[in-house]
Amino acid sequence: MSDQYDNCPAGPDPYFEGAVFLGWLKKRGAVRRAKDCERNCQENGFTAKDFIKQVGVENVRLGQTGNGNKVIKLVDTVWADQWMTYYDVEVPHHRHWKSL
Repeated sequence: MSDQYDNCPAGPDPYFEGAVFLGWLKKRGAVRRAKDCERNCQENGFTAKDFIKQVGVENVRLGQTGNGNKVIKLVDTVWADQWMTYYDVEVPHHRHWKSL
């Protein structure tokens, strides 16, 4: 029987709380206002800016919309999906839910 840690995804590990944040961000279109992201991250015990530094701007980055609002964008969705699956926190789309 294979252990979960045998097939660790490549790239920086966002850890469990970070994977939860990635799932939250992806489910909301992969771009959210920085204020909303900070609030979500604080609930999980870290800051969004520290998280971006930890995982790298090639995966998640802080940006700005045309009207000057700060946003956080999930850049590498494949990387995020692999870590969400690894930590078993991926939230299925509505059509993937099954009736019991």
